[in-house]
Amino acid sequence: MKKSVFFIFTALLIAVEQIIKIIINSNFLHNNDVIIENLLYFKPMFNRDYSWINSLFQLGVAKWPHVIMVAFIMTMVFLVYMFIDHKGYNSKPVSTAFAFLLAGGVCSFVDKIFWDGSLDYIYLQGQFTFDLKDVYINIFIGLMILMFIFDHQGIRTSDEDHFIKDFKDYVLRRK
Repeated sequence: MKKSVFFIFTALLIAVEQIIKIIINSNFLHNNDVIIENLLYFKPMFNRDYSWINSLFQLGVAKWPHVIMVAFIMTMVFLVYMFIDHKGYNSKPVSTAFAFLLAGGVCSFVDKIFWDGSLDYIYLQGQFTFDLKDVYINIFIGLMILMFIFDHQGIRTSDEDHFIKDFKDYVLRRK
């Protein structure tokens, strides 16, 4: 996938997620509707805990540490993607996976800055409420698992120590 297509696809994913949230916030914030009986519900709510782990364990970590963490992680994800592209390991499945991850991360950043949390709206009965950015991140994980299972570009036999050393050299040369 060309870089321009990658960035357009990523921007489109981000726009779709944010437009859905704007529409829900403006028109459907107080709805509670069945999607699939006894499984999925449309049940919008604001998660002001800033992360799933913070919410699950009620850690009480404030907004700005989350903002800094997401910004750092997204910078690293972007650098890894650029490194993979530079090394010639990029392919449509890799670019697609990274587009979903980067879109999910940017949406998480936007949630924390502009929404002061996350407007989650899909409730999995008895479990948790999530949004499209969470789906994006899970699509990334699923694609990575599939690439590992099918050994896409020899991913299972690659030397991670060599990869990390090359990545470190790449990042330090960019400064």
